[in-house]
Amino acid sequence: MNLVPFATVFNTNQKLPSKRKRGVEVVSCTFKDLVNTYRQAIPETDIKGQLFIPEYQRPYVWKEKQINRLLDDFIEYHNNTDSDKSLFYIGSIIVHQEDGKLKIIDGQQRITTLLLINSILNNGFKTGVQYTATSSINNIKRNYTYLKSVHEKDIFDYADTEVLSYVDFDKINVTLVVTATEDLAYTFFETQNTGGVRLSGSDIIKAHHLRAIHSKKIINYQARKWEGIESDKVEAIIQNLTKVRFWDNRHWRRFPFYRDEKGIKEVLIDEFTENTKHDKDDISFYYSAVKNIDGRAFQMHESHFKQLKQPLSDGNNTLDYINDYVHLHDVLFNTSKRDYRVSDAFYEFNEKLMHGNSGTLFLKELLELCIITYVSRFGFHRLFEASLWLYRSIYSLRVSSSRNVREDSIFKFVFDNQFIDNIIEVYTVDELILFLKRFKYTFNSDNLESNQSKDKHIGSLRNYFKEFKAITEYKVNPKAFDKAFLTGIVNKIKEKEIDGQ
Repeated sequence: MNLVPFATVFNTNQKLPSKRKRGVEVVSCTFKDLVNTYRQAIPETDIKGQLFIPEYQRPYVWKEKQINRLLDDFIEYHNNTDSDKSLFYIGSIIVHQEDGKLKIIDGQQRITTLLLINSILNNGFKTGVQYTATSSINNIKRNYTYLKSVHEKDIFDYADTEVLSYVDFDKINVTLVVTATEDLAYTFFETQNTGGVRLSGSDIIKAHHLRAIHSKKIINYQARKWEGIESDKVEAIIQNLTKVRFWDNRHWRRFPFYRDEKGIKEVLIDEFTENTKHDKDDISFYYSAVKNIDGRAFQMHESHFKQLKQPLSDGNNTLDYINDYVHLHDVLFNTSKRDYRVSDAFYEFNEKLMHGNSGTLFLKELLELCIITYVSRFGFHRLFEASLWLYRSIYSLRVSSSRNVREDSIFKFVFDNQFIDNIIEVYTVDELILFLKRFKYTFNSDNLESNQSKDKHIGSLRNYFKEFKAITEYKVNPKAFDKAFLTGIVNKIKEKEIDGQ
């Protein structure tokens, strides 16, 4: 495979006059104008120079997923037969012009991929871009092979198209941002379109799906729904939804640790933009059951909430999905706004035990996620009862270890017990509760000294369940702890049933 066109260096020491010594120049041009800047200036500007990737820039990292998204966009553009359609827009490219070079600050991934396509279509095409990073070169070779397979119709998804031939540099529009200094280029890169504040993952997701809606009336309706919700809350709910979708034992995906803010943002955007269906279908999936009475079949929704792991489509489909679960979180865990569908017993349990204190914050978050998953499957039916059994299983991590619960312990617990799958994939509440009753763990009596977090956790249990005894009892007889837990749950359920809750 000949990749010489992508390693060709055009050395030029020409210094160009600049109108950018104090600021930024923004021009609209074709992609052909941009990649030809090593030979000639962009029309009606002095923007000329060898496209150059600074050594400190991250390497070329695109994979098949990102390439496919670009190819799909070209197919959609090609299939639009409007006679007055605009050029294909690929966004902004940010460069710093200096010493005859146009240093690429933002846009390397798109530029490189388009050049790879053009190299396949026009053997021997040359540009002024040079790649020195080993990982970039390896990724270029891999993606060249993949795109070659697409062109030769060896990739099933594109076997019925001539998608690479749809890429015409004369019909691709770029907003080129040229800065006088490198610092200014990075400042512009960090703050463009944000008013000085970085967009959150949820902001990007909202913008993506609002763009996919063609009715102004519906756009306004969806936008107003988001405006009434705190962005931090939306972000947290989207994280939980993504975890449920990732923690599927059939094809498990790792969710980043909570300190990895950049990694979390990337997977949220990936799951709710890159991985959504880019078609016009607006189909939602619910759990339903059919009851046969005297030969007549009656279908009923087991829950009013959408299936958590269902495929999502751009536009209303995904926006409604997120909004529904933001609302559900408020119904379940905002005890100041008690919903008539939820028993007072559940809200009391929420206030007294789901506090996240004493080293149980990660456990609280997992329990909330599992309760939301339960409601998505069975609605509010027997919610209090199911929540107690979920609590026992999840919070066993607090007493089965000698140390505080860490995030990796949560991941392992969910994976080892197929915990999310067992909530979603059972057919009845009784089947789920039987699974939870059979859950076993060993009580660890280490660190039961006064003021230890394990001590405080057991203290919370004693305040809620009258069956728990003094902590010293469990140091002598560890098995008595879960016996008290099992008895306490059974008695609490009976007690609330008698009270009509």
